[in-house]
Amino acid sequence: MNATRAELRKLLTLPSLRRTALLTWAATVLLTYAYASAESRGDRLGDNAALGPLGYTQPGFLVLGVLAATSEYQEGDQIRTTLLAMPRRLPLEAAKALALAALTLPVAAATAATSTLPADGAGWTAGATGYLTLTTLLAAAVGSVVRSAVSAAILLLGLYFVAGPLLRAGSAASAAYLPDTAALDPSHGAAATIAWTFAALTVAALTFRRRDA
Repeated sequence: MNATRAELRKLLTLPSLRRTALLTWAATVLLTYAYASAESRGDRLGDNAALGPLGYTQPGFLVLGVLAATSEYQEGDQIRTTLLAMPRRLPLEAAKALALAALTLPVAAATAATSTLPADGAGWTAGATGYLTLTTLLAAAVGSVVRSAVSAAILLLGLYFVAGPLLRAGSAASAAYLPDTAALDPSHGAAATIAWTFAALTVAALTFRRRDA
């Protein structure tokens, strides 16, 4: 737990994370207002319209995870100092994940509560909170493996906003296996999001354990 607290304190000192969280929430407020206005005019918003803003603001959580994971590799190679303080790599990786989850959860809850206001979508708030938290952890795992914020962000945004939609358009059955399906339909996409996150964290932990700092 000491390692988790230390990692959490480290994350809280990063201005980039604070800015990303604030901008993501602010964008969610604006999009929610836009969706609510459209709904009041009687515009058709599609199925699960209550989750509409979530699809557009989830990139903020992808960036949040990437920045959290790559900051130690890009700011004076701080990871070496961290490893001197805690040389056991698997427990350290677990502490990083727990710290990031603790940091992300309240941000995700606030964002989900805001983004699910239109169309009486409050029932989706808990699921959306879990989805955004898992998405952040998945992004952090990719960032830990890639060790480049730009490269990891491009990879993830390409998966979520290019490859994912193309696969869904080509085969509706593929939706059940994509990590972002839960943003569109939490009742059917939760298992895929959990599986992708667990797999990414496992790969990140094994990679971190085997290679040089």
